[in-house]
Amino acid sequence: MNIRRIKHLAGRISLTIAMLAATSTLAETALSFPEGAADFLSWASRNYWYLFGDQNESRADLEAINREVREARTAFSEAQNDEMRRVALVRGHAGSMRLIRRLKDCPSLVRIDLTCPTPVMSTLRPIELPGDTGAILFEVVCGGEEVSYRSYVVDLAATTYTVWANRISKGTIYVLLGLEHIPFGRSKLDLELRRSDQPTVHLPLDFTRPASGRLKLTLISDDTGKPVPGMIHMKWRTDDMMRRPGSGIDFVGQMDNQGNATGARTAFLPGEQGRTYWCVPGESELSLAPGRWEVGVRRGVEHDLVFQELEIRSGETTTCTVRPKRWVDMRKRGWWSGDDHVHCQLLSDRDAHRLMTWVQAEDIHFANVVKMGDIYRTYFEQRGFGRDFRVVDGDHVLVPGQECPRTHDEIGHVLAMNITRMVRDTDRYFLYDEVFDDVHKQGGLTGYAHVGREEFHVHRDMTMNVPRGKVDFIEILQFNVLGTDLYYDFLNLGCKLTASAGSDVPWGGTIGEVRAYCYLGQKKFSADAWLEAFRRGRTFTTSGPMLDLQVDNALPGDEIRLKKNRKLRVRARAWGDSARMGKIKLEIVRHGEIVQAVESMSSENPNAELDFTVDAGNGCWIAARAKAADGTSAHTTPVYVVRDGLRFWKYDGLEGLFAKRLASLAEIEKIVVDARRLSAGGNPGDVRYLNQLAQQGDGLIQRVVSSRAMYEELKRLAESERQRRAPMRDGDGLDYRGLNADP
Repeated sequence: MNIRRIKHLAGRISLTIAMLAATSTLAETALSFPEGAADFLSWASRNYWYLFGDQNESRADLEAINREVREARTAFSEAQNDEMRRVALVRGHAGSMRLIRRLKDCPSLVRIDLTCPTPVMSTLRPIELPGDTGAILFEVVCGGEEVSYRSYVVDLAATTYTVWANRISKGTIYVLLGLEHIPFGRSKLDLELRRSDQPTVHLPLDFTRPASGRLKLTLISDDTGKPVPGMIHMKWRTDDMMRRPGSGIDFVGQMDNQGNATGARTAFLPGEQGRTYWCVPGESELSLAPGRWEVGVRRGVEHDLVFQELEIRSGETTTCTVRPKRWVDMRKRGWWSGDDHVHCQLLSDRDAHRLMTWVQAEDIHFANVVKMGDIYRTYFEQRGFGRDFRVVDGDHVLVPGQECPRTHDEIGHVLAMNITRMVRDTDRYFLYDEVFDDVHKQGGLTGYAHVGREEFHVHRDMTMNVPRGKVDFIEILQFNVLGTDLYYDFLNLGCKLTASAGSDVPWGGTIGEVRAYCYLGQKKFSADAWLEAFRRGRTFTTSGPMLDLQVDNALPGDEIRLKKNRKLRVRARAWGDSARMGKIKLEIVRHGEIVQAVESMSSENPNAELDFTVDAGNGCWIAARAKAADGTSAHTTPVYVVRDGLRFWKYDGLEGLFAKRLASLAEIEKIVVDARRLSAGGNPGDVRYLNQLAQQGDGLIQRVVSSRAMYEELKRLAESERQRRAPMRDGDGLDYRGLNADP
């Protein structure tokens, strides 16, 4: 590939223009594919359409030309014969001609004629740029019929800047030069045009930038009427590029260079929620380029999104106060939000203040801030664990926890809450049950991360430790993906598991984009109260809709014990924000199967309710789940219905459930055997992981053997129940009390 370079050094921009002979695979045509047109059009249509006149008309036309040229380029590269290539070239040339006509009519086009004895620039007046970013369009005439395009972005704050591009043959070159960090007032640069076989040309590049305006932005709590942190999206309408607010908090220093280590947070959520936001304090004063600005404010799922347009004038101050309204206040219903999976360094009061600001901005009340480990090292360091190291600000609390052990290709990732010290022993790293036991001795809670996405072979360790009651919770909702296959498998085996959700920032988009709500009822919020409700399974998870579920008078996580079969009354409700969620579908699942469902009648009133009775049968679990039209979802922890002397498992599905678990145990045996073989053979890959797995293999194999014995015991238990189970199929006996889908 032939290359041209641009440099910005000590007030100079250098353009190298090399003359090469034109080449073509189609000798019979004078057409050539417009070099650089696709990249040029991409920048022009996305960020710099304002250079071409009326913004709406120009942008639409540029986008149409952009599509035409890109489709032609794709067709040319995929063409299987000369005729197909010729057709693609004709189409690309037509798009280029359309672009040239737009460029010729562009009032801001700067012409540089290099064919004159003394090269000149068409304008000697300073070029007016709109703000601290902008662009200049050049038409560089070298002589000849060929046309090509170049596009560059130069950061004027950088000490050096280099851009590589293909060299060109002689002709006319259209250059789109984007500039960033443009200083206020009038500036001059030396534009250096280098040609391979002709003298270098120096031309003065003279431009001006208007003074900025000021924005005094205040975010008000809908609860207190006082300033409160929030998540801010700011876009300059001149180029439609998002800007970091001057007061935006950057968390780079607290994220250990892991994941998306920046303060610019793009949530895994639909629509305007999924734009890029920055965390800001309640009151900010920002310096902004003059022009129209789009300002968006998000304060978590319980609040309305607020978007508005502002006009910023050069040298003037604009005042804006935004008060996002609550469409729901779950605290008044006894439910308090939490995020079980937040990665962030907490080593100082400054660290704590910044993270607390983010938690408050997203309206999350409990954050499990996890120190992370692998077999090599730890990340996201904490000052300590336990009550003395909690960070409390009103009804928001940061509680240090851990994500460790973590094995990616072996048996999954472990989470722990409410620990007094980190549990980590790399010599026993693959023996997760020892971590669970130690955490429980500390009074903590244990669970698995990423279960909804079935990542990192987590099913293997779940097979050994969930039926033993060593696991309290699992993440079934993350990155706006609700995954229930593994969850339902273990519930159907008669295992109690609390449904949880975690953002996994900085890999996730933002704190609380998915969340677990805990029911405290009339209790005052505290970390201990939230953790106790979580331990009891009084939870539902959500990325949008809200859920209520009662079976008789039992809430999620509760157990109903019965001596014989009787009717159970199931009442459930799912509802959401009419401004963004659309219709909501509510489903009741019993042993993983839908027993009743309803959808809200309209998107203006996204409210769905069910009220019916179902037989308790021989015992079961019953949960509610919801899906909104915008792609967000929710799921409760089940209510457990237990008949005396019987397990609440899905009895008629046990054969398949046991087969899955025994297959998982066989997988564990295989990874131990493979590790031992590769370790003994001097495997050139990840030696430490393999060596440790090989060395700890005996312990894992012992646990596999005891797990097989456990499943054999469960099979015997199932057989012993056969005569005691009533002769009816689970799920029979529905009796509708009536439902109100859209009251």
